Amino acid sequence: MTKNLKRSEKNRSLIKQHTSAIIKGFIAEAKAIKNLGHSSEKGRLRELFTSKILSKFLTSQFGIGTGVIINQKGEQSEETDIIIYDNRILPPFIEEQKVGVYPAECVLGVIQVRSWIDKDTIKKYAKSAQTLYENVYNPACSIYHDYDKMRPFYSLVGFHDRGIFEGASQKDILKWMMENAKPLLGVCLVDKFSWLNVVIPEGSLKMVDEYNEETKAFVAVLLDNIRTYSQMRYLSLARHVDWLGIYTRDQGSLF
Repeated sequence: MTKNLKRSEKNRSLIKQHTSAIIKGFIAEAKAIKNLGHSSEKGRLRELFTSKILSKFLTSQFGIGTGVIINQKGEQSEETDIIIYDNRILPPFIEEQKVGVYPAECVLGVIQVRSWIDKDTIKKYAKSAQTLYENVYNPACSIYHDYDKMRPFYSLVGFHDRGIFEGASQKDILKWMMENAKPLLGVCLVDKFSWLNVVIPEGSLKMVDEYNEETKAFVAVLLDNIRTYSQMRYLSLARHVDWLGIYTRDQGSLF
């Protein structure tokens, strides 16, 4: 068995091996604080660990922060743990120490981070995603009426579970996720599994292995989609739009 593992490692590229090492370090950091007495500090640290791992694979036009998303009409999202945005489109209007207010047009990804997740947690954030899309990204909230095309990818990351899907087959997990986790893009329970609403109708399910494929798949699929999505949105600026003016100028009612 040891010989087979060594042979397998030899056939893996330098980048694959390095990425596995980064992910394993991230998981070890996040789990090392399990005995920290202050739950709010523990949660914040895990948000920072998650942001740090994402930033390693993002190019310079992207930023990562936490806070609130606001639309042209002034309607705001709930507080969000991790917001991935494109600085080329619009900058955060208010930001200090990575906490800020982010215009809806520049936001590409939203991630909620929880120490513990169970089925109710997944359902809760699936509902939160739908609420964000219906309220902040409602086409009626933009003079261009295309906000529904700007919905960010919404995902959930957890570090521990309370026996979620214990004894369930992969087929059963996929079925439950498709029925209850949409419209989330992904749910990652690190060191356990990740579900991504891509590829096939019921989504893609990756279970943990010695290389933490479940977490690597989540990070890679999310960021690959964000990169493609950001380029499509940036190219939309080929036509003139008054996004900055709508937010900053006192020019009466536009709606």
